[in-house]
Amino acid sequence: MKSGIKILTGAAATAILALVGHVATGETFIAGLEQQAQTELAARGLAAVDVSFDRSPLSRNAVLHGELPDSAKQEAMSVVVAIPGVSSVSWKGEEAIGTATADGESAPAATAADPDGVAKCQADVDKIVATNKISFRSGSAYLSLETRQILDEIAKALKACDGLSIRVEGHTDDNGNSAVNREMSQERADRIKAGLVERGIQETQITATGYGSTRPLAKGSDAAADAQNRRIEFRIGSAEGSAKNDTKAPQGK
Repeated sequence: MKSGIKILTGAAATAILALVGHVATGETFIAGLEQQAQTELAARGLAAVDVSFDRSPLSRNAVLHGELPDSAKQEAMSVVVAIPGVSSVSWKGEEAIGTATADGESAPAATAADPDGVAKCQADVDKIVATNKISFRSGSAYLSLETRQILDEIAKALKACDGLSIRVEGHTDDNGNSAVNREMSQERADRIKAGLVERGIQETQITATGYGSTRPLAKGSDAAADAQNRRIEFRIGSAEGSAKNDTKAPQGK
């Protein structure tokens, strides 16, 4: 009898330890999703968005919150829902998008853009830019032959992104007057946009925004840092945000 009690006690203890381990592992996983989501959002210039997941019970449903225009909210939701492991995303007080069913199938999303399609298009363009960085000489918006060849590749990739919005962002180093830098970055972004339109991308899909030197990649003012900061970046998002981004984003004057 005592032997049976010991066996039951041991089994109960094992079950409790297993449950505690499962909860700890789940908490680590959810915390990892939160950290990855914040990192991805910051990389898209959406650091003002806060991400949280339910803890009681543990859930893979992300809730975003922050004061942003509707177009930026939609982009933030598309970014987070594309992260592996996230089952759905919603803005605080609004409907979820990209909700996954228990068998792994995706339910219809509230956004017109397929989050997987957004992520794939972004990854395709990022891959090209990572190996063929578009850069400019200081104080110039001239598109070199090399840059035009890179645009050929980017346009080819973007033709598979029909129905999505494409945001072209221009950036400069921090040398000179900030207002002049903003104008230069806008001109660079406009020229890249025009180059994509020449290569068959719909103009209505593309917005061009110049940020001047306000979003540097590299710190410092040496030649290497300046070269990194004079750049063009591409942000792929849902089609709804295309026209709105152009009016709400800061423009060069």
